[in-house]
Amino acid sequence: MNINTLNVSSKSANYKRGMHQKAASALLDIQTKSKESRVDTFTRSNRGNSVDSLSGSKAKMLDGMVGNDILDVFNFGEVIPCSNGIYTYKGISFTEKQIPKVDSIRCKEIKAENNIVTFERDSYYKYTTKDGIAHCMVSGKNSLNTPWSDAISGNADNVSYMTGRFWSLLTGRASVYISLDFSQEEQKRYLDKAGIKNGFFTVQVGDSKEKYYYSGGDTVIHPKWEYDEHFAAITSIGGLFSEEKPGDIFEIDGKEYVLSDKHTLYIPYGADIFNIQYPSKEASLT
Repeated sequence: MNINTLNVSSKSANYKRGMHQKAASALLDIQTKSKESRVDTFTRSNRGNSVDSLSGSKAKMLDGMVGNDILDVFNFGEVIPCSNGIYTYKGISFTEKQIPKVDSIRCKEIKAENNIVTFERDSYYKYTTKDGIAHCMVSGKNSLNTPWSDAISGNADNVSYMTGRFWSLLTGRASVYISLDFSQEEQKRYLDKAGIKNGFFTVQVGDSKEKYYYSGGDTVIHPKWEYDEHFAAITSIGGLFSEEKPGDIFEIDGKEYVLSDKHTLYIPYGADIFNIQYPSKEASLT
């Protein structure tokens, strides 16, 4: 399965999904600077705000490819001005063809520690696919994106974009739309590859941090607030099972729990309450 492929059965569903994706992008783009925005819509243009306002006559044309120092300026620093396809920085001029792809050796692996995935601000990260190819990203204030230098030079790839989008969506309100862009299997693949275990986990990108629950149920990712509300509904009097029969047996995360006389389940906080099997109707009637 391609990493960004979702099968939709009708034109109506496609249209509805497209509208939701626009909403999700709008929510996500609110959190990002223009430099950190979606690179697949990047258009080359002459940008007037110069960090090194030098005339072409004073600048020296670079012989060869630019170094990591200039790549880092593109990805983490100022805006490098471009005029007629020529970039100029600190007295050196070069074209987009002289901008190399970010070397994956400089990138950190996406790995969880104690179920926390942290993307440090102004750092390079990589996602390695089954074919052994490393796809690089950069972390900003609150998003993970394709390197700006790769976008300019034409080295951007869709795997980098989709991987960055997945983790960026988990840093704020737009996470409610994650299932529109990623199937449940794709979500599991990202989480498992990062080493995240079932249960509560945290994603921090730059200055933004959110907590979730990784469930083995039909829906993989749940915001912590959703877990807390659902847990309260299961364990509180007058909650989710007010119409169920005391004595009914529910299976939660592989363990059986008996409904109390108060129509509540006594389960430990942190149990996978989304991975639940309800008692059969026949059992409830006996």
